[in-house]
Amino acid sequence: MHKKLISAALKNYALYGYHGATMKKIADEVGIKPASIYFFYKNKEELFIAAFQQLLDRHFQKMESIFHENQDKPVKQIFTEMIHGIVSHHTGDMQGTDAYISLVTSPIDEISQYLHQHMQRYNNWLVDTLQSSLRKSYPQITDAEMNRIIKQFVLIGNGVFWGIKLYKGKDFEEQMVLAIQILESLFDELNEKYVSTNKP
Repeated sequence: MHKKLISAALKNYALYGYHGATMKKIADEVGIKPASIYFFYKNKEELFIAAFQQLLDRHFQKMESIFHENQDKPVKQIFTEMIHGIVSHHTGDMQGTDAYISLVTSPIDEISQYLHQHMQRYNNWLVDTLQSSLRKSYPQITDAEMNRIIKQFVLIGNGVFWGIKLYKGKDFEEQMVLAIQILESLFDELNEKYVSTNKP
């Protein structure tokens, strides 16, 4: 029942926002009486915190698994696979993606504190992970350059994420090709600077 309630909460949040996603609408979606929800969650805020905690944790776990599957591969491939992972995760759960977009574009006090904590934890992990991958491949890379590459990666990832909603079919495929080309150009630049110059 927890899973059904969380799914219904996210669906209704995506459609109506926090205030419009009433306990009655959620209960109707699941096929129970509104009062029955309170056997599982003490109030609406607790239900939505649980729903978004699951949604955000699943994204985090997906990105962690992609990194672990690719951590021994060339760093360019790690970054590329993580971009593809963003796409596969969010296109595979459009209901969750719609709810997440609604959350970040219209944050509410009841959820925003948890969202901020999650984003801080995820960003710290992402930076540490990407830094270690870059340092492993380019031992001489400067901190400033490493930070620049990571910020550019985040911008590409954000562009791809929003592109999921803005573009369809071939238009989105074109956006993905362009995103990967930009990413590859970053590594061509690094290779030229830190690999080519070190060849005998």
